[in-house]
Amino acid sequence: MRSSIIAFFLFLATIAFFAIMLPFWKSIVWGITIAIVFYPLFEKAQKIFKNKNISSIVIIFVVLVIIAMPITLAIYIMVNETEKFLQNIGQIKLAFSTIVAKIHSISKLKILTPYLDKLDQALFSVLQNTGVLITKNVGVIFSQTYNIVANFIFSFIIAFYLIRDNEKFLNYISSMIDDKESFYRILKSIRDSINATVLGGVLTAFIQGIVGAVGFLIVGLNAFFMWMFLIALFSFVPLVGTAIIWVPAAVYLFIDGHILKGIFLSIWGVVAIGMVDNYIRPIIISSKINIHPMILFFGILGSIIVFGPIGIIVGPVIISVADVLVKTYVENKSKRYR
Repeated sequence: MRSSIIAFFLFLATIAFFAIMLPFWKSIVWGITIAIVFYPLFEKAQKIFKNKNISSIVIIFVVLVIIAMPITLAIYIMVNETEKFLQNIGQIKLAFSTIVAKIHSISKLKILTPYLDKLDQALFSVLQNTGVLITKNVGVIFSQTYNIVANFIFSFIIAFYLIRDNEKFLNYISSMIDDKESFYRILKSIRDSINATVLGGVLTAFIQGIVGAVGFLIVGLNAFFMWMFLIALFSFVPLVGTAIIWVPAAVYLFIDGHILKGIFLSIWGVVAIGMVDNYIRPIIISSKINIHPMILFFGILGSIIVFGPIGIIVGPVIISVADVLVKTYVENKSKRYR
């Protein structure tokens, strides 16, 4: 009777614990990811500093620098390019108006005139009102920025303690589990899938950046390293991804009268740049965790739809853990019948 009461309260405490931690689940996932990826670096730092606290702080600082540098560079590039773009709006409008005027002069295409005029007005109304739109939504933008920064800070706090007290956490969890072998197999699958996902993401971004920049170079949009960096950076954005960069560029070419270049860049974006993300990423990850690329592709895509950007990490982990659990279940079942 007493054990039943304890079990009941343990059940309630577990539900309460998960309810409390639920708002921070994304920070926890990112914190675990940072801890797993950079733990080998922590072990090397510990040999130098001989102190877990100092070593953990050094690793967190290194991670901050690694993340902050590309973000700062991206903001700098985007601000400069946005200023140039806004300065060239008048030139873009003139080019578009010239195309419309040419179409007006062709009698067979006069049926398109009303639609082109409306498109002309709508397109540049959007461009000119972008600043107003941002100003009106500054509260929402600030709120989202605050949430991102808060999750960012929580992630690093979690990563710090997981890196520093890694052995204590693992020993505490394993002490409550009878099947130690299965526990460490699952733990290994989580580590392997996270490392593979991060490696796959970085390599995919690098390859997409190079492929995309080559396409931009072919159509005469120079600044190779700038395009490479921007495409690589936005490859981490789920669903939309690199299209944020090459679609506006293709539209600009169309408006500016370079129809063939616009068509080429559109095809290059869908086929060449898109192929890297759709095929190379699953292949890289599957080579590390021994999961079929097709399963990984749909697993990552579905996880992104369900969980958002963090699905890039969560998807492979869920698939990898499920694979280990199924194999463990089959092995244990076969042992019973021997």
